[in-house]
Amino acid sequence: MAEIQRKGAKKKGQGAIIWDAVLTGISYMIPFIVGGGVIEGIAKAMGGYNIAADMAAVAYTEYTPAMTVYAIGAAIFDVCVPIIGAYIAWAMADKPGLAPGFAVGVISVKIQAGFLGAVLGGIIAGYIVNWLKELSKKVPTDVSSVFPILLIPVIGTLVTSLLMFYIVGIPVSWINQLIVTSLTDLQGAGGFIFGAAIGAGMSIDQGGPIGKAVALVANGLNADGIFGPAACKMCGGMQNPLGVCIAQIIDRFTGKKKFTDKERSTTISGLVLACCYIQEYVIPFLVQDTWRCLVPCMIGGAISGGLCGYFALESVAVHGGVFVIGMMSNPLQFVLFWFAGAIVTGVLYFLLRKPVDQEAEMAGNGVLDKLLG
Repeated sequence: MAEIQRKGAKKKGQGAIIWDAVLTGISYMIPFIVGGGVIEGIAKAMGGYNIAADMAAVAYTEYTPAMTVYAIGAAIFDVCVPIIGAYIAWAMADKPGLAPGFAVGVISVKIQAGFLGAVLGGIIAGYIVNWLKELSKKVPTDVSSVFPILLIPVIGTLVTSLLMFYIVGIPVSWINQLIVTSLTDLQGAGGFIFGAAIGAGMSIDQGGPIGKAVALVANGLNADGIFGPAACKMCGGMQNPLGVCIAQIIDRFTGKKKFTDKERSTTISGLVLACCYIQEYVIPFLVQDTWRCLVPCMIGGAISGGLCGYFALESVAVHGGVFVIGMMSNPLQFVLFWFAGAIVTGVLYFLLRKPVDQEAEMAGNGVLDKLLG
């Protein structure tokens, strides 16, 4: 069926198409990061945090149960980079883009261009496959039938992979190695600044475009084996809903009436969402009183993320909330840093917020609407 074009409808620009494709690739990559990362975390809980180094000294036939579990997680985790390349190309060029996108992701891992190389390679694969698809429309029918089953997979994969191997991958690999070297074992003041930037970024729009961009960087570094930014991201994001709930709890005990009864009725739900790492709970409060909510959240996020960076806390999982805390390099530290940022957010938000009309309605929020019926 032909697609109906509405009169005056705007076409997406190339920048928007690429950004949507990258977000699509990220969304498909995250289950692999979470699955592989959590399984690796379980193995570390079973056999110690240095289990990977222990495995290098023995043959796979001599693996302990913990080592076997770690090998399973590592096998899943190892395809994270090819997966994002495949699904970026798929988002741009449909099914014909999968093979070239996956191949360029594998090449990216081989030449140590990592996550960044797979992203660029997936975009290039998408454009090359789309060009081949357009070309297939301009040749005789007998020839065009060969394109989808032979020419596009072969030519698209070969051209994209060669470009990554000999041209694009060289500077990207250098940049990626520079980033990895700079961030590996980053702690102290430098770690605090980097972690604070991640935590504050995650606290600006509560799951909006800015937060997604910050998460993209942290998730990408996690796919490259740098696990610190994921801890900063999760801790900085999770403190926001908890902080808003703490402000409501303070309001209950002081009787200042800075929140409506309807807002205070969501406290328990907000605590559950905070534990599940769902920041959208904060959106109605952010919409109603933007600056008085935004500034405390960013300060609290910077503190939580900064403390994670200062102490080089690591998280193999990029999502999961309280359900993955036990798999972090230091679970107790994470909980302390999470609450530290949330307390700062909650106290500042309570102090800055002015008393409100008790009959006022909260700004709409799909998550809260479902929770409140």
